[in-house]
Amino acid sequence: MKLKLLLAAIITIFLMLLMALAVVAQEGEAPPPYAGLKNPFPWDDASAQSAGKAVYQNSCVGCHGTNGANFPAADFSAPGFSQGLEERPDLYFWWLSEGKLNKGMPAYKSSLSEEQRWQVLTYLRSLGKATPANVIPPPVRPPMTAENIILHLEVPSQADSGHPLALSAVLQDHQGSPIEGATIKFFIQVDFFTRGLMEIGEAITNDKGVAVLDYIPRHTGQIEVRAAYETVEATAHLKLPDTDKHFYVTHIGIDVPSPWRDMSIGESHLELGEGNTAPPTVFRLPTGALSWLTPLLWAAMAIWIVYFYVVYQVFRIPIVGEIRDIDTRRIPRVGLVIVVAVGILLVLMLVTSPLSHPHGLP
Repeated sequence: MKLKLLLAAIITIFLMLLMALAVVAQEGEAPPPYAGLKNPFPWDDASAQSAGKAVYQNSCVGCHGTNGANFPAADFSAPGFSQGLEERPDLYFWWLSEGKLNKGMPAYKSSLSEEQRWQVLTYLRSLGKATPANVIPPPVRPPMTAENIILHLEVPSQADSGHPLALSAVLQDHQGSPIEGATIKFFIQVDFFTRGLMEIGEAITNDKGVAVLDYIPRHTGQIEVRAAYETVEATAHLKLPDTDKHFYVTHIGIDVPSPWRDMSIGESHLELGEGNTAPPTVFRLPTGALSWLTPLLWAAMAIWIVYFYVVYQVFRIPIVGEIRDIDTRRIPRVGLVIVVAVGILLVLMLVTSPLSHPHGLP
């Protein structure tokens, strides 16, 4: 026993040393077979950079960010990064292939081909290029507040529910000049258990500062419409007359191709009854009596009949100690009635479940 414990301790220490050496080695030189590898693509190869960018956006952008500057210790946008990558491409290729245990970086040699890994490094080198000195940075736009910009919202004077309409927002600066390329978000005020704003879409301003959103309303009455750009908002009211048209028709269940028509017992309803009462239960079998639901009903009934029979037989077994005083024909009728009632209830629940779509248009 002591020998086994000693061997286990030695193996554990050996494995820990190997892991420590692997972590330390990742900060040094690239080991074989990665040592001495060179990038097969020119560092300025536009096609390789484009392919590497696509791979980077799919596999790396979640952690490193779009410009590779999410981690200070691995900032791909730093001016000195590209030089280090060109001087030691084998080391970076090794890190990308095998991962970095001490940094939580996964290995990509199994998910990316060798060509894709070099393309990613070629793209990363373009992120680390220093910005040319003669490039003039774009002017910094001051913060958009209600004091320095103007936002107008225009809605149609007449509109009908179910028909498309145009919501227009005009964005200008404090001098009345249009602001182009701004994203305007549109909302409506709705009541759904609580009152709040629901976003219905967004549009970008054109060269005249106008953003137009095509919207199909599915509400009636007076609706508050709101346009927002950053912290600035504009509000307008849209009046929609009542209509008998149903804009939302829920279809529940699975549509199964069948030559038979749906069969229902009772009349389907789409609206609540008088006084907001619930509509009566409707028994519906999709695709008719021979639908996919019928075998389920028969199976449930058969199982429950077998269960009822087993309970009946169990109740007939007398107690050994009182066998002389017990009438084997005496069955607890209340228990059997409960079993039958529960079985009928389960069948009714199956028939009136969402699978049978009790309240809706066939």
